[in-house]
Amino acid sequence: MRIADCGLEKACQAVVAIGILLTVTMATASYALDTAPVVTAPVVATPPDAVAAIEAHYRDLVDLTAKVVQKNFLKSVDKTQTFDGSLAIKKPGKLRLEYTNGQTIVIDGKEAWFYSKKSAQAIRRTFKDFEQANIPVAFLLGAAHIRDDFDVVERKGAAIRNTFDLTPRKKDAAMKKLGLVCEDGGRITALIIYDKSGNTSSIAFSDVKENTGLDDALFRFKVPKGTEVIEQ
Repeated sequence: MRIADCGLEKACQAVVAIGILLTVTMATASYALDTAPVVTAPVVATPPDAVAAIEAHYRDLVDLTAKVVQKNFLKSVDKTQTFDGSLAIKKPGKLRLEYTNGQTIVIDGKEAWFYSKKSAQAIRRTFKDFEQANIPVAFLLGAAHIRDDFDVVERKGAAIRNTFDLTPRKKDAAMKKLGLVCEDGGRITALIIYDKSGNTSSIAFSDVKENTGLDDALFRFKVPKGTEVIEQ
């Protein structure tokens, strides 16, 4: 059956990834997202301690909540869509992303739900890993193991410091490349995800709160009455 509200799928097209914005403002993060990927500064090898700092921060992370602004560029229609909402993440493998336009994504660690209030439809998708779930925000859940999955280089002279390019080591990876900006201590502040079809998804966050003890119940999706469920 055709999904009546195609925005639900488009919101989740841009592949696995996420960033946290904690001490910088939304304006700064948005600027970093817009400028970092197009910088022509020379690419150099990333110092091991820079990647280690990122991994250490996310290794210690238990849960977080944040406000989200996501911009998806869809090459096929030459159009950029902007979504904003709220995010909650809890290890291992739990995620909830609620957009203000009525779209919701919920992961309980084994399956993902994509819900559209406008179309009264919910897609239920099972998966073996978060890349298969095809959700841009899932990168955080694996950020403690960047060197296992990506080759990382730093862009020296970029307008925003600590700007990196991550290339997946897996030949069949869904994403083509990931642009990343982080603080000196390893906290990610901005991301832009490139997929193999030429689409991009940039993500920025504000009002981040970490390790607050989120309840597991937050990550269980309850199908609203009258909603059509589509299995994938």
